This record gives sequence, C-alpha cells and structure tokens, in this order.
Amino acid sequence: MNLHHLSTDSFWGDEILTATFANRSPSEVIRWTAGDIHPPLYYLLVGSFVRLLTALGTASFPTPSSDWLWRFPSVLAGVLTVAVTYRLVRLLVETWLFQEDKSHARSIATATALLLCFAPIAIKYNQEARMHALFMFLSVLTTWFFFRGWAQQSTNNPSSFDLARRWLPFALATTANLYTVYFGFLILATQVVFSILELGFQNPKSKIQNFFGFSLAVIIALGLYLPWWSVLFKILSRRAAVGAIEGGVGTRGVFLFGVIKSLGPLPEVVAWGFFGCFIMGLFLLARRYWPIAVFAAMSVALPATLPILLGDPRALQFRYAFVLPIYLWVIVYAVWGIREKEAKKFILWLLITLSFIATLGIYQQTKPNWRDAAAYLNEHVSPADFILIGPLWDEGRFIGYYYHGQAPLLPPAVLVANVESYSKMMRQNNGRIWAVNCFAPKESPALQNIAFSGVVLSEPRLTVYEADLITHATLDLAAQAVEAAYPWAAEAESQGVLNPDPRTAKAAALRALGDALVADNRLSEAVTAYQTAVDIFPGWVDGFLALAETQEKMGHLESAAKAYRQAVAFNSKWQSPSADEAAKLVEAGAWDKALEKYHQIVMNKGE
Repeated sequence: MNLHHLSTDSFWGDEILTATFANRSPSEVIRWTAGDIHPPLYYLLVGSFVRLLTALGTASFPTPSSDWLWRFPSVLAGVLTVAVTYRLVRLLVETWLFQEDKSHARSIATATALLLCFAPIAIKYNQEARMHALFMFLSVLTTWFFFRGWAQQSTNNPSSFDLARRWLPFALATTANLYTVYFGFLILATQVVFSILELGFQNPKSKIQNFFGFSLAVIIALGLYLPWWSVLFKILSRRAAVGAIEGGVGTRGVFLFGVIKSLGPLPEVVAWGFFGCFIMGLFLLARRYWPIAVFAAMSVALPATLPILLGDPRALQFRYAFVLPIYLWVIVYAVWGIREKEAKKFILWLLITLSFIATLGIYQQTKPNWRDAAAYLNEHVSPADFILIGPLWDEGRFIGYYYHGQAPLLPPAVLVANVESYSKMMRQNNGRIWAVNCFAPKESPALQNIAFSGVVLSEPRLTVYEADLITHATLDLAAQAVEAAYPWAAEAESQGVLNPDPRTAKAAALRALGDALVADNRLSEAVTAYQTAVDIFPGWVDGFLALAETQEKMGHLESAAKAYRQAVAFNSKWQSPSADEAAKLVEAGAWDKALEKYHQIVMNKGE
C-alpha cells in the first residue's frame, strides 16, 4: 500500500525542502538544519540514498521518477516500523502481561501490526519525502531495544560485554532518534519514567543492573548528541521568547481533539471510538501491570500537551504518527480483554476494516499539482515573459522546483521596483506577464485563470506594456492575496491535505504587499501592511525588520528603533551585550545611537 501511486502527486508540502536541501553536501545540510526546526539526520540519510542511486544532483529538472526516489526511504521506514512493532508487542505481552500463557502474544502482535499497516496517518507519512516515517520507525525501534534490555533479567553479575550487548543498540537508536526529530526527547522521557517505576515496582534488587545499563546508555546517547545541544538550547530559548505572544496552538481543547481525530481513523466518530478503546486498554493495563499503563499513557499525552506548553503555532496534530505503534497496541489489548472469543474477533476485524476504508481516502485526497502547472508554463511561456509568484504558501519555491523555462520568476516587489526596464524589454520582445498563485485571482480582459489542483495560473490574454498599469495590476494582485489568505487556509485544511496557519499565510501576503508598496515609494501604506502583519503574527523577526527599515526611511526614528528592538528580541542569534545596550538606548530615547547599534547587530557586525 505504501508504494501505491507513490509518484502520482508532485511534491506538495514540505517535501520540497527535502529535495532542495538534502541534495546538498553534508556540511551544508548541517549548517542549514542548525537554523531549522528539524535536526539533520533524515536529510543526511535520504540525500545520501538518492545520490547513491541516481545523478539527480546534476539533473536539469526533476521528474516523477526522481519524486518516487525521494519518497522511497519513507516507504522502507514504514515497512520496518510494522516489523519492529510486531516484535515489540510480542515482547511486551510475553514478558509483562501474560507470562503464564504466552499464546496471546502472537495474536495481539499480529492484530497490532495489521492495524498499523492500514492506519491512514501512517500511510500518509510513509508516502512523503519527510522525516516523519523515519521518526516513527526509530521511535518504535528504540522502544523495542529499551524493553528488550529490561526483559533480560540477570541473576548473576553481568559482564561488561553483556551490558553493552543489551544496551548499546538502545543508545545508538536513541541517538539517531534525537537527531531526526526533537520529539525524540519525549520518547526518552517516557522510557525514563518507566525505568524509575520498574525499579521500585517488584523485586527492585534484581533490576538494579538493568537500571544501571539503561542509565549508561542514556549517558552515551546524550554524549553523542553533544554537538547539537547548543542548537537545541537556541530553539528552546526562541520558543520561550515568542511562545506566549504567538498565541500557541489556539484553543487547547480543540487542539487535543484534533490529535485524537488525526490518530483516527476518520470519520470523527470512528476516531473517538478508537480513542475510547485506548482509554479502556489503559485501564486494563493498569490492572495487569500499571508501570506499562503509565508508559503507554505518557507516550500519547506528552506529545499532545508539549506544543500547548511551548506555545508553538506550527504544531500539527497529524504529525503524531510516531505514537501509533503504542496507541494501536493498547487498543488491541482492550479488545483482547473481551471474554467472548467471537466478539473479540469481530471487533478486531471491524477496526481493521474501518482503518482500511479510511486509508483509501488518503489516496483520493486532492493535492496541489505543481508538476502539471509548471509543465504548462514550460510549454507556453516564452523567454521574453515574466512570471509573478504569489506569497501565500511558497509558490515561488514549488513552481520553481518543477519549472525549467527561461522566463524569470519574480515576487511583486521585484517587478514593481524594475517595472520601467521590464516594460521596455517586454515591448521590444513581445513579452507578457504571467502569475502563479494558490488562490484564484479576479479575472479580467487581460488575464484568464487556468486552474490546476491547488494552483492557479493567470495567463495573459492582452499584452500590457505601460509601467503604471503593470504596477497597479501587481499591487492589486498582492492585495487580493491578503484578502484570500484566511479563506484559502480554511479551504486547504477542510480538504485534509494541508494544515496551513492562516495567520502565517496572511502575514506573508501582507509582507509581500508591503514590499511592493515600498518599491512603489508608498511608504506610509507599506508601514500599515507591515504593522498589520506583525500584529497578526507577533514574534515574526522578518516582519519587524521590514517595519523598522520602512519607518527609518520615513524618518520615524522612534518607531524604527522600537521595531528593531522587537526583531532582535525574537532572534536568539542576535542576543548579545550589544543588543542589551541598544535596548537601553531605546529606553533612554537615544534613537540615533540605538539605530546605529541595531544596524551593526542585524548586519552581524555586533558582538
């Protein structure tokens, strides 16, 4: 199922980041991920995989085959996740739950593996060129190694080799997990809690050796993570600085309910039925062996609540595929508690069938078709044309990945800033202006929309060479993007494919509008656009910088200094004695000196 239609859809989400950055050298990948929200391991692995199998790095443009190849490592990770989940569940059942009758282990493990095979959220990420399938695999792998270490009780003093054999694989898998997604620390936290509970639950003396081996493995893993600690601390300090003002994930209850729905399968009533089985399974586990129940509960509760505590608006519930192996095992365990054998089989069959039906919906989702939109441009755009790219959702990055024509891709501000020279070039060479957007702009006698799935090309029907008309049309299109941001985000989320933050989309559109207004020397209107953007999405460093620079151009030194102070405050890289000194100058009203300091900081000339 993971291979079904693997290359049918073009890259439509953050996959574009994978193909763009993973193909760089390892040193470049590490430098880039140090400023990203994900560690480097996935990019390093998938980039090496692709370079080994194809000369994609030297290809002039991507193909469906190259898209397939970028996604295949996730397919492999998904298959391995099912296999390791089976081994993990058998180990848990045989060692902690049914020691007196191990015949249940194979049946429970098989049912859990089948549910995981058909889990829609797992299929979704098993077909994406992103790190989430790998993270799901490594999370269940480190959990299996963890419980395997605890299951091997030692009656005599174990040798150093025996401890290493048991716990070194766990240390290495944990290290890999931490270098894949930062949520790997949550997996480790649940394991720490279980170890403490296990140590004090029954016959603690016989478990001290295992606790020592586990502790040593954790020290090794954290030591191997040493090169990345500074990056993690910067991310945490950034979240601490802006988490509260960015508004977080929204209404807490709505977010938590979204987690349940995402774990699914949909429709919502079915997802709640699965969650009800999970709660019942926790209750049954607690009666049988409560440290296991605590571990299972924390495996789901910690990832669900951490984004609320951090106030991270980018947290997406459907990225919680990594909790599925434990989540689905607890559900199967709940069903296994039914005494009537035929009823037990029927309910398991029903759960698997509902998951399978929901999985079919994953293949039927309509995704943005950047590949065909770019193919149309490749065929119809002439070298004398210009292509205006929208600001809502990285339109330039997506269309630029597949587009290989000679006409340049331009943001609105660049077109407006160079409108005189561009209009002259178009007049001389019969050039035209196209547009690429995620929304459908208003049509006019000069433009007609050509709609692809999630992508709209505005094809010119009339040639326009007057600079004033081009500027007016460009600014109008940028203003339309601002108005379309919220409806577009709502529609995208309702389709179940994308989950864009509407505030981010509108702030980006306002930034693009503001930049175009600055290029047209309409500074006062640009300030309004920038101010609205940072009001909508506070903590946005680039937004405050644009606001500060424009206020300074207008001679509003006080407003400019205060905007610079906000930008610097929300960028952990700029925290320094110079930043503290500049903030004091702002408080003292020394605007000129404060601006001079901020210029040094922003240009990396400060301390």
